[in-house]
Amino acid sequence: MPIFPSSFEWGCATAAFQIEGGGSEGGKLPSIWDTFCAQPGRIKDGSNGLIACDHFHRFREDVALMADLGLRHYRFSIAWTRVVDEQGRPNPAGLDFYRQLLGELHKRGITPNATLFHWDLPAHLPGGWLNRDTAHHFAEYTQIVARELGDLLPRVATLNEPWCSAFLGHDIGVFAPGVQDRPSSLLAAHHLMLAHGLGVQAWRSVRRDTQLGIVLNPELCDPASDAPVDVAAAHMAELERNDVFLNPLFNREWPAEMLKQMGPLAEQRLTSDAAICAQPLDFIGLNYYTRSIAQAPLDADEKRRGYRLVPPDPHRPDLTHIGWEIYPKGLDRVVRNLLAQWPLPPIWITENGAADNTPLVDAACNDALRLHYLQLHLAQLADMVTSGLDIRGYYVWSLLDNFEWAHGYSQRFGIVHVDYQTQQRTPKASARWLQQLISFPQT
Repeated sequence: MPIFPSSFEWGCATAAFQIEGGGSEGGKLPSIWDTFCAQPGRIKDGSNGLIACDHFHRFREDVALMADLGLRHYRFSIAWTRVVDEQGRPNPAGLDFYRQLLGELHKRGITPNATLFHWDLPAHLPGGWLNRDTAHHFAEYTQIVARELGDLLPRVATLNEPWCSAFLGHDIGVFAPGVQDRPSSLLAAHHLMLAHGLGVQAWRSVRRDTQLGIVLNPELCDPASDAPVDVAAAHMAELERNDVFLNPLFNREWPAEMLKQMGPLAEQRLTSDAAICAQPLDFIGLNYYTRSIAQAPLDADEKRRGYRLVPPDPHRPDLTHIGWEIYPKGLDRVVRNLLAQWPLPPIWITENGAADNTPLVDAACNDALRLHYLQLHLAQLADMVTSGLDIRGYYVWSLLDNFEWAHGYSQRFGIVHVDYQTQQRTPKASARWLQQLISFPQT
């Protein structure tokens, strides 16, 4: 078993839209993902998140599962659409749901780590992240959560993976809202980071005793060859994923290459925003699953981005069921790359896991692929912590099989199997291995 410090935090992670369900119950409003799911062809299996894992009604059962598995930290997201009404006022029924959830976590000795935005933007906000006003609406929402729930939340992240909202949502178009326009994606990225800064200010105007941070999914991109054009492409991919979001956190300007891609929209980026984005942080969450391989762009869209990502050969044995390479060394490489460039605060690995679609057979799920993935990555992580890297905790993605965004329910990332027809939960082999690891004597 890998050895970790006794103070190391072990947890699991989820996101509201992926597990809660609860449709429009308690005054919950539609999000852009509800709208996106309703558009034919957007979701691989034609599904939606209206029921998902029914966590809205089954949260006590799910918290008991965490406790049984020895997971003493829980990263979850608060649905903006559940706690604020269309006029921007607190929604008592939605806030009460999270009070009950937080009460149940406290009763079971589980420390919450809340994320304020995990992609489910209220659908009624005009222009979404292309509208600067959305950043200010986010600050107002943040202030409501700080007032109403802040005494129950010791650690809070503003945003989860803003790259996905900006670029998958506004450039590639495979995530909500499904826009395909490169300059718009960069504008959305800026507004997301402005929202982060305004949100930190808003929270601290209400409470000063909360650890505040952000969760990013940094890129590790290797060139497909030593050719200068492929090396340049890999560099562009890392600039987009890393510098666009980390530079604002530390009061640095975007790379010139990104400003050039933004075109005339760059004029909308006010210089005064830099100080707002660069709020002092107590922690940073890093999500890591795999690495990318890049080569010189071919078509017009790729040339606008400056790179082309090369998918791995689907016949390779070292792939998860979603087709991602199993590359544990990348966890070490990406963290050290970031630390060499930016003065990061203490780090938590806030997501790490694998898609393993092994079915339930005779009330058991032997998810050997996921178990292999976790064993490799946690051995790597133990070495990193032993070497002195300031990494203080790990959240496996995810507690439950759930709605996997554009893949619908076709990919399973949970350490607990969910039968979507009966909502029966069954811990998998990976969950029991993690349970053993957490209980193993630590240093």
